[in-house]
Amino acid sequence: MSQVTVERVTHDRWDDAIAVDNGTIELLAPTTIGPRITEFGFVDGPNEFHLFEEVRDEWPLLGGHRLWHAPEDRERTYTPDLEPVAADLLDDGVRLEKSPGEDNVAKAITVRMAETAASVEVTHELTNAGQWPVEFAPWALTVMKGNGTAVIPFTPQADPESLLPDRSIQLWPYATLADDRLSFGEEHLYLEQDPDGAGETKIGTAAGDGWLAYLNDGHAFRKDFAHDPDATYPDLGSDTEVYTDDYVTELESLAPIQTVEPGETVTHVETWTLEDGVEDLDATAAIESDAI
Repeated sequence: MSQVTVERVTHDRWDDAIAVDNGTIELLAPTTIGPRITEFGFVDGPNEFHLFEEVRDEWPLLGGHRLWHAPEDRERTYTPDLEPVAADLLDDGVRLEKSPGEDNVAKAITVRMAETAASVEVTHELTNAGQWPVEFAPWALTVMKGNGTAVIPFTPQADPESLLPDRSIQLWPYATLADDRLSFGEEHLYLEQDPDGAGETKIGTAAGDGWLAYLNDGHAFRKDFAHDPDATYPDLGSDTEVYTDDYVTELESLAPIQTVEPGETVTHVETWTLEDGVEDLDATAAIESDAI
């Protein structure tokens, strides 16, 4: 019998929402907007995600976890998700579905929580509801609260004797390698969120490790996802991207670019895990363990 509790609750901000917990971790998904997951963390603990109170013109600045499609485009990508979604309650989670918007793309997020472990499987679906084939990639973005550090794996992918490069770093026009929030280890990159930092910056990697992590207040949040070495990824080959500014850090994973036929659905799956007692960047065993 499942140890997971799934219930519809009344929320002060979202009115109607779905709460999911297994006694170890809990999450909240509104039904009045979305699909979006606005809260995630240990039971009775702080929200690991950041939520904004305000919105802005080009897209709703809400926070939490959302689903977009890449490559980024001002007209297509920023379709607001402020309309109600259909919610199908499952034994171990919830499926949230959004009708197509101006982009002619239907979105769905399905959450399935482990019975007792601090683990959640999050499946993202994009369906081409238009009349013509479209090229895009599912893009999963998680807004983390401030004062933490993103850990980006950057391990060798090829035989040490290879004569060809096996990894790359992508920089957005507003980013620089001289940013003092960015540091380099032997097998990881680190990007620190600093409330007194130098504004926004963003980096992407094409390393193929298939995970990202964020350390904050002794907690390690990690998201795992599949990498296809033979596929073409957005943004000069990035399957992993991290953005930060003076307020938040975003952990972003991307699926390959695909030609999606009318009526066709493409998916991108992340597995979220949460670990307690990870106090510093030297605790790489906890970050990289299969147990979290």
